[in-house]
Amino acid sequence: MAASSPFLISLALVLVLISYCSLVTADSGTATFYSSYGHSACYGNKDQGVMIAAASDSFWNNGAACGHIYKVTCTGPTNAVPHPYTNTPTVTVKIVNHCPGCGGTIDLSKEAFAKIANPVAGVIKIEYQRIK
Repeated sequence: MAASSPFLISLALVLVLISYCSLVTADSGTATFYSSYGHSACYGNKDQGVMIAAASDSFWNNGAACGHIYKVTCTGPTNAVPHPYTNTPTVTVKIVNHCPGCGGTIDLSKEAFAKIANPVAGVIKIEYQRIK
């Protein structure tokens, strides 16, 4: 029994470490941007700042996405701009609108897009994850 004690201690330690880890998965898609922040589907004319985004039909869910916070990371180009990344490839945005047929998975404000990629790119590959 004494010989198995180091094994049991190691097993317990591994289980404790695993309990602190979470499996984090991100969805992938594309991002575009917009620059007119008038009336939003979620908040009407109430200002929500500029770190905002509009959800495509893929996760809009009849408005259930309103107010959700997403971490969006630029993962690459979709067109002739070979390296669209900036020094800050990840941004956090709040869903304030719906963009049916916007051409991307998520439509970022121009300020949010410019934080993670060169706006000249127009459309970028992304990973996005709901954090709240």
